[in-house]
Amino acid sequence: MGTPFIATLEPPGSALSSWNGSLPPSQQSPSTTSTIPKTFLDAMTIRESVFINEQQIPAENEFDANDARSVHFVIYASINQVVQQEERDANSGRVMRPRKSETRSLPIGTVRIVPFPHAPHPVKGGRYFADELVNLEELDSETKKALEVVERGGKDRKTSLHDGEEVYMKLGRLAVLKEFRGRGIAGQLIRRALDWMREHPRYFSPSVKERGFEALGIDPERDARTMPKWRGLFCVHAQVSAVGAWQRAGFVVDEEMGRWWEEGIEHVGMFCRVDARA
Repeated sequence: MGTPFIATLEPPGSALSSWNGSLPPSQQSPSTTSTIPKTFLDAMTIRESVFINEQQIPAENEFDANDARSVHFVIYASINQVVQQEERDANSGRVMRPRKSETRSLPIGTVRIVPFPHAPHPVKGGRYFADELVNLEELDSETKKALEVVERGGKDRKTSLHDGEEVYMKLGRLAVLKEFRGRGIAGQLIRRALDWMREHPRYFSPSVKERGFEALGIDPERDARTMPKWRGLFCVHAQVSAVGAWQRAGFVVDEEMGRWWEEGIEHVGMFCRVDARA
């Protein structure tokens, strides 16, 4: 395997409007795939292999509305593949057609950055399918009460690593093809995502002028202080089996967030902070 390289796709937005969320990438129509950015197609091909085929997550729950507003990263490996086998004359042994090989770039891993705002932190012991809590009646009274406060517009619940108010970037959909695991691929993807945000710390921060808020009577200088501003905090909802990869990249488990299940897979919350000075 040659030296991997990583491609970056900034939020594809309306370019994904033709994507059929109920179908995996391999079943999308040619008219759809012809209009979708190649990097996103490669990311979804990896996600299909890992999440849909390997982990048995329903296709309709894998693609979500966040894909259009996320930054996607795909890591490629240069793979030498035989495209024509050698053929010899059965009698003389003479080579009739030589073997040919080509070096191709194979997408082997992906991750995405989802900007704020985010849904509230999952509840301890919660079971989520398609981002919906399905076991509310099983939760204890304290958890239910905290959830009600958030749903009424209150701030998110405070945890050991998050004050419930600070905006954060969320990393997710980390996936590496099975045959390429154990080679540090996941770490390369995570570090690239962290570095990208270090390089673009204000990419997702609302601008009073750019968003047209001036027309609403909002003064850019007076109200800039009240606009949400990312200060370097990252969060991830990590599958328990992948905690080690995230820890090696600098993430720490938030014990107070507890554990919950997404699509039947146990998760924990983890946070990391980087220097985001612009």
